[in-house]
Amino acid sequence: MRDAGLRGVVLLLSMSGCAAGDVASVTQPDAGDLDAPDIPTVDAGPDVVDVTDAADVPVEAAAARCGDGVCAAPTEDCETCPLDCNACPTCDMAPSCTGALAVPTSTTPLTACSNTAADGTQRTNYSCGSDLGVSPANTTCADPQLRLRVREISIQRGFFDIPRQLYCVISAEDGRHSELLLTTPREVAGNRNTTRINLRLGEGLFWGQGDLYRSISNITVTYQCFLSSNTEGAMNVLDAIAGRAGMAAAHADGYGWVFGTVSVLSTIIGSSLSAVADTQILDVQQTISAGALLAMTNGRSWEIRRRRGNLDLSGASDLRLTVESWGCADVRSVAP
Repeated sequence: MRDAGLRGVVLLLSMSGCAAGDVASVTQPDAGDLDAPDIPTVDAGPDVVDVTDAADVPVEAAAARCGDGVCAAPTEDCETCPLDCNACPTCDMAPSCTGALAVPTSTTPLTACSNTAADGTQRTNYSCGSDLGVSPANTTCADPQLRLRVREISIQRGFFDIPRQLYCVISAEDGRHSELLLTTPREVAGNRNTTRINLRLGEGLFWGQGDLYRSISNITVTYQCFLSSNTEGAMNVLDAIAGRAGMAAAHADGYGWVFGTVSVLSTIIGSSLSAVADTQILDVQQTISAGALLAMTNGRSWEIRRRRGNLDLSGASDLRLTVESWGCADVRSVAP
């Protein structure tokens, strides 16, 4: 009993010593060791605005305001803000290219380009237009985009002549681009009667057939017309030309062809017309000056005429082609 009591006292003292030692050795834990998921933390990442960086924001970043007196390119220009950037330049010498494909309702006669000279001489190889206009480079206009067509054919033939088939072969080139037009054979009266043929747009267009063509050089036009004794003979000639043209053309329709080169014209036309037995009643070559092309976009017309023989007799003819021009020009781009 005595030993058991002593062992109890020793055990009690031992437990008390351990408790005292534990309290004395406790240390405060580091803040990082605390598990405190409910305590909010401050994110000092990129969303925090640093006012010290405000001076680095460029002035251009501010939204441009039309009317502030500053043309803030590229957000403002003469179209979006003419108040700050001034009005856009305009081309006052030619129509706008919007809707320019349509035929003009009226044209102004350009007698200087008719082949009948002031003294009545009917020229067969001549130039016109050098005194009409100005180079587009000296204007606010870009290169003119032009269309040329035969609007009407009129022919009077001599007494005692019987009806014949009339057709024309018209070509045009500017040194790098060429086009060809064949008119469908039409019957024309004889015996001093006058026949008038009004051509639709597609039937008479010989420049700018595929689209308005940007013209920057002299345009040389060759007008050739023939009288045939029968429709079949005329069509044989035209079919031969059409067959050769179709193989070389960049654009074609029922009446005309557009070529990317000039040399092809002589091959196509020359080889076909050299053997023609039909009567040629018109052969005129006209060179239109590049300086006149801008003025011609405003709607101009002239006449190609050839009178042969005495109309009181047979074998005579008086042929007139009314030619018409129109087109447009864009505004010349000006570097800022």
